[in-house]
Amino acid sequence: MALYSRIVVGTDGSEAAVGAVAVAGVIASATGIPVSVVTAWKPSVAVPGGREQPWADLTAEGADVDLTALGVSAIDRIPVKGNAFDALVDVAAQSERSLIVVGAAGLGHASSRLLGSTSNELSHHSPVDVLFVRKPIERFRTVALATDGSPTSVRAVQAGYDFAVALGARPVLVTVAGDFATWHETLTSVGSQLETVGPLEHQGLPGEPADVLSTAADYDLLVIGNRGMAGIARVLGSTANTITHRATSNLLLVNTSPGTT
Repeated sequence: MALYSRIVVGTDGSEAAVGAVAVAGVIASATGIPVSVVTAWKPSVAVPGGREQPWADLTAEGADVDLTALGVSAIDRIPVKGNAFDALVDVAAQSERSLIVVGAAGLGHASSRLLGSTSNELSHHSPVDVLFVRKPIERFRTVALATDGSPTSVRAVQAGYDFAVALGARPVLVTVAGDFATWHETLTSVGSQLETVGPLEHQGLPGEPADVLSTAADYDLLVIGNRGMAGIARVLGSTANTITHRATSNLLLVNTSPGTT
């Protein structure tokens, strides 16, 4: 699977967004992938001038400074008038394979999920992979590749493995089940389907997948597929949906829909 051709990072200057910019910079400096900084703005009746183009330009400039300090040289600033979700998705669509990076603020609060937030909307409707930043890191050391043995999870694992290798991180294939026999069968089966450049560490964990993976803070990045993030599965609750909203680690949500590459 091809590595990302562009990182699209959204920022509004908030603490969570600054963290997302920093993680985007870590990725870009390790891989050489160019970065597009997107700031969405629209006039506010409540705060005249508060979120208009001068604000967007200044916010993007600040992100540019932060990225440059991290060693990133290929940066473009894209202030967009309109909705942040639409702006990020539109910019991402301009490259062959983009990765959107945003702060995770809004994913963990019921009010934000009900009223809508950019991160929440991306988690359910982004046509490309999204990395939700929950904690700052100076570099990626360990990347957990979560699988339940399904074909879609294998696809997500391969994408996560390729990403981990590009970052110089240690990939770990992880599954959660009730007994050793199930762990072994799942990990062996999935491992045999992957294209790897060397031995891949396996880890089986007991418990309920959503509960265990949501609190897997030992990893710099947790990778899961987006199966169950839309439609009736989202309404009824799915493992991916629960993990996305409750995870304590940085999370890469891989779009495993048919037709994605």
